[in-house]
Amino acid sequence: MSSSLHARHGSANSAFSTFSSSSVVAPPPAPEGNGPREGPAPSAFDALGRLASFPPGQTSLGRLLEVHKALWLPAGFAAMAFTGNWGMRPALMTGLFGAYGIVWVLKSNIYPDLGFYNTEKSRIKGAVDYAVKFAMIGVYFLYPYLAAANTATLHPLAAAASTLGFCLGGFFHWAGDAQRYFELKYNPNHLITDGFQSHVRHPSYLGEILMWLSLTTLSGPLNPMSWLPVAWLSMITLAVGIPEKEKSLSRYGKKFEEWRARVPALIPRLW
Repeated sequence: MSSSLHARHGSANSAFSTFSSSSVVAPPPAPEGNGPREGPAPSAFDALGRLASFPPGQTSLGRLLEVHKALWLPAGFAAMAFTGNWGMRPALMTGLFGAYGIVWVLKSNIYPDLGFYNTEKSRIKGAVDYAVKFAMIGVYFLYPYLAAANTATLHPLAAAASTLGFCLGGFFHWAGDAQRYFELKYNPNHLITDGFQSHVRHPSYLGEILMWLSLTTLSGPLNPMSWLPVAWLSMITLAVGIPEKEKSLSRYGKKFEEWRARVPALIPRLW
């Protein structure tokens, strides 16, 4: 792995390099790509750096996502019960899909993506806003239903490929997020170019794409509806996520340009 190139900048949340023992402290830096923090005082944040209080009727996208992901395992069992299909395909889907949801909730309460909790874009204002955003990511619930509705025998190679891809994707997704959170917690305000970021610029996006492709394989790739979650994720990632993040990272100037020229965006280099 290459050594980190450090470039000081303002992040979405000014931070301590270490936390105090108090349950409410100043937040660690948010993921790269966010601007300087403007708004609540440090006392408004919990020990993980998440905004802890909101005006009545408001919450954050991060909290919504925790609720959404907590439903993924029950959704898998509900799909099997609804279709009456308790076979290998829906069972494997329920295990993988449910595990993703559980890990998301655990991760969000150990090393959260602060961009989902603290930015103005992540603010949810009112029941209608909550319902609309919840419905927008409801496309992922297609996976357990399509797997349960698919009565074709699951080929062993498809089972192996989907499990392998899902686990590899999870490695890049969860571990990439962990590196970013803890590296910026203890060494805030710098451009991360070591670890995962020495091989691929956006390891978390890579991981998610691998995981959704694996679930598409498992639910039945010949069904066009199985590709809707991948299409949605690709649109969000390629059209919004990566461009916005790299536009913000361009503040690092020459160091960012050198890193971008050297490291691929989504296909990891092996050396």
